[in-house]
Amino acid sequence: MIDSISGRVERRERDHIVIDTGGLAFAVTCPARDLAAWEIGSPITAFVHLVVRDDAMELYGFASIAERSLFRALISVSQVGPRLAVQVLSSLSEQDLVRVIRAGDIERLTAVKGIGRKTAQRLVIDLRDKLTDAAPVAILFSETEEAAIRALTSRSLGFPLRDARHAVDQLRGENLPLQDLVRRALESLGASR
Repeated sequence: MIDSISGRVERRERDHIVIDTGGLAFAVTCPARDLAAWEIGSPITAFVHLVVRDDAMELYGFASIAERSLFRALISVSQVGPRLAVQVLSSLSEQDLVRVIRAGDIERLTAVKGIGRKTAQRLVIDLRDKLTDAAPVAILFSETEEAAIRALTSRSLGFPLRDARHAVDQLRGENLPLQDLVRRALESLGASR
């Protein structure tokens, strides 16, 4: 998995930049805000997400890990592809997007080009509970944390979603592999029963 690309901005196109890493250049699609901020010739680090399809491999890049996390949350929603997710992040800042989803502001979401009412409702329903109150700007769970929460709330373990989220949230920052994260969360949940 490619986590980030560091290099120099070689050129900017309408929807992407080209990052030269010293002989190898990557085309990276990014939200309009990031595209405008990254100057040609400047050194940057883009936090990336690789999308592999039958006919292409595409890189999507972001100025922060939080922005990439929001992108990943958006594409986890049915009918929201990477291009539409970039459009959403181009139209709304991270903080605004989190507030809009938490508030269930369908009208604000449908103002984004490509988002209809049903897609806006799906975004609110699917993402509202993935945001936590752990920080002034709500933090999304990582893929590993989401997998741990799914394991804890599975039929075999059966913990309530709120308890599972709280247990996983308490272990943030330790960067545990999935198996250890689930084990430690289980210890915490077992002690609280």
